[in-house]
Amino acid sequence: MADRIYRETEQQTLSPKGNAASKYGKLLYKVETDRKRIGLEILLRLAAAALAMFVALGKGDWTLLIATAIVLVIFCAWPLLHMGDRMELYENGILHLGNWYPVGKQTRVDWVGGRGFFLPTTWMGISNCPERINVSFMKDAEKLFNRAYGNTIFEWGE
Repeated sequence: MADRIYRETEQQTLSPKGNAASKYGKLLYKVETDRKRIGLEILLRLAAAALAMFVALGKGDWTLLIATAIVLVIFCAWPLLHMGDRMELYENGILHLGNWYPVGKQTRVDWVGGRGFFLPTTWMGISNCPERINVSFMKDAEKLFNRAYGNTIFEWGE
């Protein structure tokens, strides 16, 4: 069951100084990387890797041991790819990794949870975004989104 969020925004007009307003609008919140989540994911993966290495040592085959070690290093380092995950919430939309997603009257946002490798994942779907955004490694993404766009209407169902 996913909830849908609708938000209405007013069009920005000229700023008080007479200059045209930015398409982004005012910066509301920055959603930063959750380093504790990344560290916990790496620790869980290291524990699984230690178990796999223990099993590979029992086989006594050095080729298998080296191949297992290479695969497990990649497996354990994967969460480090999310160290750059961040998002900026503006009045008129969301800036995520250089991509701009406007938020307007007909924009629908849904939050979908699922199973990750060890820890649960959270995905944010925006109606004008072709793919869902993985916000699992971002600290308080859903809470800051709801705080930024406080005049939202939640619809539960489907």
